[in-house]
Amino acid sequence: MECISISHKTAKSTERQRCFIAKEAADAFLQELMKVDRVEQCVLLSTCNRTEIYVQGEENLFGKLEERVAETTGNSVEWVRSLVRRYQGRRALRHLFYVSCGMESMVIGEDEILGQVRTAYIRSKESGWTGYELNMAFQAALACAKRVKTETMLSKTSVSVATLAAREVFRLPLSQKTVLLMGSSGQMGSIILKDLLSQQEIQVIATTRSHHGMYQSSSPQVKNVDYQDRYQYFDAADAVISATSSPHYTVTAGRVKEAIKTTKERLFLDISMPPDMDEDIGRLEHCHLISLDDINRLAAENNIRKQQAIADAQEILEEELNRICNVLAFHCFANEMDCWREAYTGYSAEKLIYLLRDKLDSSSFEAVLRVLKER
Repeated sequence: MECISISHKTAKSTERQRCFIAKEAADAFLQELMKVDRVEQCVLLSTCNRTEIYVQGEENLFGKLEERVAETTGNSVEWVRSLVRRYQGRRALRHLFYVSCGMESMVIGEDEILGQVRTAYIRSKESGWTGYELNMAFQAALACAKRVKTETMLSKTSVSVATLAAREVFRLPLSQKTVLLMGSSGQMGSIILKDLLSQQEIQVIATTRSHHGMYQSSSPQVKNVDYQDRYQYFDAADAVISATSSPHYTVTAGRVKEAIKTTKERLFLDISMPPDMDEDIGRLEHCHLISLDDINRLAAENNIRKQQAIADAQEILEEELNRICNVLAFHCFANEMDCWREAYTGYSAEKLIYLLRDKLDSSSFEAVLRVLKER
């Protein structure tokens, strides 16, 4: 297995935006990727914080993968390669496990990534773009993530990007707060809405394009308004949060300036990819804009408090990683079982032991001997 990764660890939010492959384009991208020579299986994971491709096939497909990303996103291959990290074999498997468990996330231990990995895998599986190797790898990674979630404090103490955004609202020095939330029915927006409603002093104005948004009829703290009328509520808002999947700006500086009549400090939080908010909003008087890059800084502070949980999760991860590596190695070996029988016909057990002694490193050879002694 091989993987190329562009993430928050290698690229700024503006750079990640240029490499982002929206879900509407994912199927076409994967279909074209399967036509690439020597690519036999593939999965695309593209979120606000990472764009990654996992493939199974012949070795050293990195260049072709980078070319496909460049072509699809309209960037030069050289520029894409400047942001990419490459993983192969066991390192690719370990990276997938770390990503699935939330240990490569901007906010370590966050839960959203598990669902995103599952969705990416199922999309490829249902389209017939995975086989034994990627099926086993992704199923093992998802199972490992569930075990980490159950057996460690990593996710129990996790703080997601959505939660960090809500905390910024909580910090506003106001006894009563009005928050305009765009994208409340989406995955990230619904989490933010739940967090905001945990505080009685917060009133939420939630924009919607339908009549099926979360909490529309169940909470007196929420006022649902049509998305098209959003600018009418900017003057009343103390904070404006955008968490949509819109391909264009939901908020522009010019319209904000026109809409605001009352002088007061206002917080603007943009946690979307691509960005929802015009960066010039932060230059308007009394307007403070927080972007994904700013959330990254807040996440780093939060991650410091999770060191013991990280150590516990790493122990589980290595155990599960060893298990799946053995499964995949045996699968590869089993395909050549007949050739193996023919090659070693007539070998005594003693001769095989000496062969293993000369070919294996000391720790591997000791492990073989322990297994033989246990029988």
